[in-house]
Amino acid sequence: MSGMLRLMAAAASLLLGACATVSTDRVQQDIAQQVAERAAQPAWATGTPEDAAVQARVQTLLADGLERDEAIAVALVNNRELRAQLARAGIARADLVQAGLLENPSFGFSLLDGDGGVEREYTVFQDFLGVFPRAARRNLARHELERTRLEVAQHALTLIAEVKRSYYALVADRQAIELYTQVIDATEAAAELASRQYRAGNLSLREQALQQSFHAQSALDAARAEARFGVDRERLNRLLGLWGDDTGWTLPDRLPAVPATLPDAAVLERQAVSSRLDLAAERKGVETVNLALDYTRQTRWLSALGIGFTVKRDMDGSYARGPELVLGLPLFDRGQGRIARLESEVKQAEAHYAQRAIEVRAEVREAAVRARVAHGAVEHYRSAVLPLADRVVDETLKFYNGMLVGVYELLTAKQSQVNAARDYIAAWRDFWIAWADLEHAVGGDLPLPEQPDSSPAPVAEPAASEPSHGEH
Repeated sequence: MSGMLRLMAAAASLLLGACATVSTDRVQQDIAQQVAERAAQPAWATGTPEDAAVQARVQTLLADGLERDEAIAVALVNNRELRAQLARAGIARADLVQAGLLENPSFGFSLLDGDGGVEREYTVFQDFLGVFPRAARRNLARHELERTRLEVAQHALTLIAEVKRSYYALVADRQAIELYTQVIDATEAAAELASRQYRAGNLSLREQALQQSFHAQSALDAARAEARFGVDRERLNRLLGLWGDDTGWTLPDRLPAVPATLPDAAVLERQAVSSRLDLAAERKGVETVNLALDYTRQTRWLSALGIGFTVKRDMDGSYARGPELVLGLPLFDRGQGRIARLESEVKQAEAHYAQRAIEVRAEVREAAVRARVAHGAVEHYRSAVLPLADRVVDETLKFYNGMLVGVYELLTAKQSQVNAARDYIAAWRDFWIAWADLEHAVGGDLPLPEQPDSSPAPVAEPAASEPSHGEH
C-alpha cells in the first residue's frame, strides 16, 4: 500500500505540474495596445461597462462637447459588441491553457471473492497519448489565440471607423440644419412679401403660389434634415453604447478643416499590406492549419498509449505489483481522413489569404479615389462655387439698391448662396467619411496636417426681408 500511495503522489505531482491558471486580463491589454498603436488611442480599461471606473470614465468624456476622439474613447470602453469580442479572446486564452493540461489519471479498485478469501486489486492508469504531442497542441492553441487576438483588435478598429463615419455625418447634419434655417427665413420672407403684394394687386396669384411653394418645400427639406440628424444621432448612440440620460451630449459647431494635400495612394497600399490586422489574422490562420497538418502526420500512428501500475493482493495475503501498458493498434484509423481534411483546409486558408490581400489593396485604392474626388470637390466649392455665389449676391444687392431688379431676384440669389453652402457642407462631410474609410483600409490613423479653417461664412439674413425701396 505504501508503494501505491507513492505512485498516486507522483501522478498527482505530474498532473499539478501541467496545470495553469486562466487569466484574460493580459490578453485584453495586448489587444488594447495593438489598437492604440494604430488608432492613436490610449489603451482602454479592461473592465465591463457596468464597472464603476468605466462608468466614471464615460461620464467624464461626455461632460463637455463630444469631440471625435472622445466619442471613440467612449465606444472602446462602452460598446457591448466589442466586449463580446474581447470575451472571445478570453475563450481562446482558456483553450491555450486547456491544451497544456494532461488528461486526469484513472484509479481502479476491484474485489474478487473466491474460495480462499478475497482478492483485492488496485490500479492507477494514465493515458500518455496526449503527453508527447502536448507541446504541439500548445503551439497550435497559441497560434489560434494570436489569430483571435488579431481579429478582435481588427474588430475594434472597425468600430473606430464606424464611429468616425457616424460622427462626421452627424456634425455635417448639424451644420446643414443651420443653413436650412436660413433658407426657411429667406423663403418665408419671400412668401410673406408675395402675399402682401397680391393683396395690393401688384402680383399675380401664380407668382404668389410660386413663392409659397418655395417656402413649403424649404420647410419640408428642413424637417427631413432634422429627421436625418435624429437618426444619425441614434446610430452614434448605439455605437457608443449609450442610453438614458447619457444621450444628452453635445457636438462641436463644424467639421474639421480639410487638408491641402493627400498622401500617395501607392505608399498607402504598401502600408496596408503590412499593417492590416485582418490580413495578419488570415496569415496566422495559414500557419495554424499547416502546424495542425504536421502534427496530425506525426501522430497518425498513435491511436492509444496508456501506462499504469497495478497492486494486487492475493487471497493468501501476499502482494504482487507491476507496471501495465496499453498500446492501440492503428489497423483501421491511421488518420487518413484527418490528413486529407487538413490538406484541403491548408489550400482553403491560402486561398482566403491571397484573396484578402487582393481585397485589401483594392480597398485602399478605392478609398483613396473617393478621398481624392471628395477633396477635389471641397476645393472646387471653396475656390470657385462659393466665391461666385457670394459675388452674385453682392452684385444683385447693388442692382436691388439701384432699383434695377426686384426683391425676388435678391431672394433667389440669397437662396442659391445658401444652397451652395449646403452642398459644400455635403462635400466636406463626404471627404471626412472617405478619409475614415481610407484610414480603415490602411489599418490605422494617418498623419494629417491641419489647414486654416476655410468653412463658409454664415450667410447673412436676407436683406429683402426689410426692403428699402418698397414692394416693387
